[in-house]
Amino acid sequence: MDTFLQDLRYAVRGLLRDRAFTLAAVLALALGIGANSAVFSVVNGVLLQAPPFAEPERLVDLSNNFARVGRTGLTSSVPEYREYRELPRVFSSVAAFTDDDVTLTGVDSPRHLRVVEATASLLPTLGVTPALGRGFTEAEETPGQDRVVVLTHKTWRAYFAQDPSVLGRTLQLDGVPYTVVGVLPRGVEYPADSDLYKPFAPAAELTSEEGRETRFLDVLARLKPGVTMEEATKDLARVSLALAQVHPKYEMAKRSIGMKSLEDEVVGSVRGTLWLLLGAVGFVLLVACGSVANLLLARAASRSREVSIRAALGAGRKQLVAQFLVESLVLSVVGGALGLLLALWGMDALLSVVGDGLPRAAQVRLDVSTLGFTTGVSLLTGLVFGLVPALQSSRADLSATMREGSRGTAGGRSGRLRAGLVVAQVSLALVLLVGAGLFGKSLLALLSVDTGFTPEGVLTGQLSLPGASYEAKERQVAFSRELLTRIQNLHGVESAALTNELPLGRSITFGFAIEGRTKGPDEVWPAVQLRTISPGYHHTLQVRLREGRLLQETDGPDAPWAVVINKAFADAYWPKGNALGQRLKLRRPDAQWTTVVGIVDDVREWALDRPTPPMAYYSLYQVGSQGLSLAVRAKAGNPESLRSAIEAELHAVDANVPLFNVAPMVKLVDESIGSRRLSALLMSLFGGTALLLAALGISGVIGYSVAQRTREMGIRMALGAARGDVMSLVLGQGLRLAAMGVAVGLVLSLGLARLLSALLYGVTAYDPWTFVGVAALLAGVALVATWLPARRATKVDPIIALRSE
Repeated sequence: MDTFLQDLRYAVRGLLRDRAFTLAAVLALALGIGANSAVFSVVNGVLLQAPPFAEPERLVDLSNNFARVGRTGLTSSVPEYREYRELPRVFSSVAAFTDDDVTLTGVDSPRHLRVVEATASLLPTLGVTPALGRGFTEAEETPGQDRVVVLTHKTWRAYFAQDPSVLGRTLQLDGVPYTVVGVLPRGVEYPADSDLYKPFAPAAELTSEEGRETRFLDVLARLKPGVTMEEATKDLARVSLALAQVHPKYEMAKRSIGMKSLEDEVVGSVRGTLWLLLGAVGFVLLVACGSVANLLLARAASRSREVSIRAALGAGRKQLVAQFLVESLVLSVVGGALGLLLALWGMDALLSVVGDGLPRAAQVRLDVSTLGFTTGVSLLTGLVFGLVPALQSSRADLSATMREGSRGTAGGRSGRLRAGLVVAQVSLALVLLVGAGLFGKSLLALLSVDTGFTPEGVLTGQLSLPGASYEAKERQVAFSRELLTRIQNLHGVESAALTNELPLGRSITFGFAIEGRTKGPDEVWPAVQLRTISPGYHHTLQVRLREGRLLQETDGPDAPWAVVINKAFADAYWPKGNALGQRLKLRRPDAQWTTVVGIVDDVREWALDRPTPPMAYYSLYQVGSQGLSLAVRAKAGNPESLRSAIEAELHAVDANVPLFNVAPMVKLVDESIGSRRLSALLMSLFGGTALLLAALGISGVIGYSVAQRTREMGIRMALGAARGDVMSLVLGQGLRLAAMGVAVGLVLSLGLARLLSALLYGVTAYDPWTFVGVAALLAGVALVATWLPARRATKVDPIIALRSE
């Protein structure tokens, strides 16, 4: 221990004397370690931390697949859920749920809450026991008997100050009294951002055979102990065939039951991207280690006389290696501490960029795991970049060093090692830059997608009409008309509209029939996406009318039902262009035969990178909806300036209806591609950092070489070599290193491109322009990095150089 403390004091004194070297090394390590810690904290929170459920690996999500028409992962209907419960061969329990918005009244001001309507089996299926009280019972899955709620821990904390006496308290939700019967443990929320749970008590029409194609339920199941995913998949295939024979009317033969693990369902869309980013940021750390190793080798070369004298005084090689490793560990610990501060800022920056598009974002934090990771990376980094220079520097050649005097030696092994490190840095930088280029082009392609609407200048928000006051369709229509009239009369408002769901929102599907047409035996009609809209919706979003007319105020409750469809719907079912005037009927209890009165352009309803599904736009005044989204187009300026005036008009209509999730529509579009934007941004930052470190490595190696070859340069120029010849000599050395790095990097990038292919949009993984552009960029940067020391070499005065020798 005494020896270690002595080495530590000596290392600290030496590093403080050489402040320029210490600052450069610490900053390089802080960038590498900080970036790794920030990305690891995201990966740890999203992918590595197990959800707070019992044996989560046995939880699976069930869905409907119509693979023949490219529709997979569809939600289920009530009859389908009840059939899943009868599959005891593979599942120990099955649960269903759907989410909705409710308004909490009876408090200081109305509050919006996210409610999960769930079967009594949800908590047992998840393996969750309430921290207080109880869950639901099957008897409470009946209309009129379902007036109980279970609170999440965050709702209990936020609204009831964690008061245990909350059990038995009555809450007014949408004007209906509910009794609190339980509180969940901390951190238990499924799906994410839920505030409370109430029993799912379906109406009679949803439980009938006619409700089979009204699919809106998410179904969760728990595999029996010992049952594998493969065994369960085979059994579900058998069940699909059996159901097809029982229900031939509902296209069951063309449907299969899909199953995926709960983990895949929640984080499957981002898993590949996050692991890729963690690997990429590991490359940044390797480049940083290469830079610091080069700095240590250069510093060690200048200390060769010191090392030889210490060896002559009796210091053994182990002592010398230990001294250099202590210096490396000091640098890595200081760099790690600074990197942890950078990670704190970087993690917040990552979450702000990705918005709400990252699952389990609430679990991302700098916890004990991240601290342990940062500590481990710091210590390992110190060994990685310190061991080879320590071994190299401890090979003291006493006689050679004493002959050379104070200028030290530049051993061939050291020069080759430093050149090899530069080649590795360049190759890793090229891999990261290729990834950044591909992700960047993919993001640009996505941003150039025609959304079918104009989000600029539109303010959006959501509101939920209380069921007790607005259960009747007439009340919903009266509220919607009065609110829109008030908002449209506001100064600065160009137009306003209401809908049950805005673009890039949730999927709401219904089966349908076309009047006078029957399906062929092999024909599949996928469910149509439903939007209920107020007149003026397409005008507010600036969706172009292709044929016919848009919905009007006259399309009210007493008028024949009218529908506007999108081009994808018209092309799929009326390819000859005779869609106008045709009639269709949704498979829902209140549906009527509805005339197609117009066709509009396709709107990207699901996501910018997914094709537009068949859409049917029904009149809000005819279909009605309690859950509403508001879109207001401003005449000019920032649409957010209209918020207070809109809320005032809403409260004038009904003070018990809050406006929530208010945001400009451009923000909704940005958040829909948050994960892709994050990938492009981080890969660009990683690639830029690696490029800078590689450039510094090239410049440092060539500069050191020039300093060691000062006498050679002087002799060459004394014998008649022109300054241009010296410049070419030095430039050639640097460009050879860069060329070798580019060649290795291009080979490695081909493997990276194969991994990226599933994550790209609108660009091929082997895009030649990206590879050529990145190689040219690296060559240019290498040329500049080499030119600076080359220019210094040409200014060597032969007389002074030879005299100094």
